[in-house]
Amino acid sequence: MSRTLSKYPLLPQQPIEWLLALLFLISPFYLASSLGGTGFDLPFNITVWAAATVVIAYSAWYFCGQDKLILPPNYKGLLALPVGILLAAALAGVHDPITWLFRIVYVMAGVIFLFGLFQFRLKNTDRILLLLSVATLLHGLFGLVQLFQPLILDWIPKTNTQIATGVFQQVNVMASFLVTGILICIYLCLRPISYKRPNLKVFLLLTITVATYVMVSTGSRIGLLSGIFGLLMLLIGYRNQVRKNWKTIISVLILILVASWLAKEGIHKTLDKTYKIVEAQYSDQRLSIYRISFDAFSEAPIRGHGIGSFLEQFGLSSSEFYKQHPTAEMPNYIAHPHNELLQWAIEGGLLALGGIVIAVISVLWFVIKQRQQRLLAYLALLLPITFHTQVEHPFYISSLHWFIWLTLLFVLLNHQLVVRQNSISLMAKKSLRGLLVILLIVTLLFLWQTSQAQQQLYQFIKQSQQAPQLDSALNNLYYKTYAEQIVMRTHLHDAIGRNDADKLVQVVNWFESELVKKPELKVFEDIINGYFALEQTEKRCQTIGKSLQYYPANKVLQNLQQDCSAIN
Repeated sequence: MSRTLSKYPLLPQQPIEWLLALLFLISPFYLASSLGGTGFDLPFNITVWAAATVVIAYSAWYFCGQDKLILPPNYKGLLALPVGILLAAALAGVHDPITWLFRIVYVMAGVIFLFGLFQFRLKNTDRILLLLSVATLLHGLFGLVQLFQPLILDWIPKTNTQIATGVFQQVNVMASFLVTGILICIYLCLRPISYKRPNLKVFLLLTITVATYVMVSTGSRIGLLSGIFGLLMLLIGYRNQVRKNWKTIISVLILILVASWLAKEGIHKTLDKTYKIVEAQYSDQRLSIYRISFDAFSEAPIRGHGIGSFLEQFGLSSSEFYKQHPTAEMPNYIAHPHNELLQWAIEGGLLALGGIVIAVISVLWFVIKQRQQRLLAYLALLLPITFHTQVEHPFYISSLHWFIWLTLLFVLLNHQLVVRQNSISLMAKKSLRGLLVILLIVTLLFLWQTSQAQQQLYQFIKQSQQAPQLDSALNNLYYKTYAEQIVMRTHLHDAIGRNDADKLVQVVNWFESELVKKPELKVFEDIINGYFALEQTEKRCQTIGKSLQYYPANKVLQNLQQDCSAIN
């Protein structure tokens, strides 16, 4: 690939672009063992946040040295999102302090990340998109290794079923990432950055081919649907450039069709899944989830129930719904309504939901008002991840998706800026820079310690609780509650094994106090097991009855309640 052209250099030209390269190209490939899950349970999220923290800190540091504040044209609409969420978080109260803290930090860090990018007045955002295309090829090659599992690359994590989940460890998250990258590559093929650069164009076409093959192989409905609609939106929205580069577009479409045909087994998986959607059980479950979520939202429509309260509120609404519809198909356990808007509606009410809607409308209004085909193309790039948030929860699994989505939003809004005077005093700027250094060091140390805690928990669980201690996890803010539960669960099984009634009472009481904070299914199970060992049938049956208030469709709990009815 040629290094530069006089007008469109390819390599990063500013420190912020090199830092974005660190974020997108290097940070996700922290390959450490994990049990899966969300957030920091997936090790790559820790390093992604470390790189993003450096980007945020550098942006704020850079701003302190400037006499201007650069804002997107719809900054007031965008600010409605954090304002609405913060108001809802303050008014609804704190049910789960740890969840509340990390969710607020997640949103606020994203807002600062987005606004920080504008301070650098980056005119050539195609270089940033090129970074994302390189990341797409890297993840595509990672997926190929997982599909074919060559012995020479046994250091790359593989799955037993030979399916490409990438570093994300979830098929749909991998698919939405790859589709976003495919659309970015197609867009760059139509841009001046690829003119008279045959090596670059070959790279983009190769990336499209590899990413399409891996994405189709996953059998992801989300990937396939968002890919089709995103491609149509891109071709229609950027139609003038499509006409001028019709040979390139034909080549792209042929490569996509060939790659899809080679991965036709994935298409068969997609069709099988699509067939299941129309089956009564799957369809009814999804409808039940949405209906129950709406009922939970209607209980506190203005300010919501509080961040972190979804599990409890969904459970209570499930109980009422199940009484009215005892034959309805419902999941045994659910921690998210498979729709990000519903999640925020339940926990943040109309305050949070309204802030999100205002921010979205402000972006759409900006695109409509500008009437530029390129902006419609940028909307197409945002489509796959945006669509994914409405049927699952990709931001909880992959923080990389969050920062990619924000970066694409920056690229969209970067074409018209609002300049304001930076009125912060010199002393305040120096103080802010000092504070930034402290916060950066503290954050990176926290992330490093979280990585140690995550690995310690993994070792403890994988080695059948033979690890000597959980000191890092117990001293970590993120993992403290989870680690305490594991330790107490170990004590519970030890007390049951030794028939130690006094210790059993202490442990069960501790789990009862945990149940007040969050009615988790596993905690109910621990308490039920404790009362069974203590031979306290009445309390055991009371706990089973209480658990069914939150998980009315759980077959195991239903069977246990029948046993209680038979005893009584």
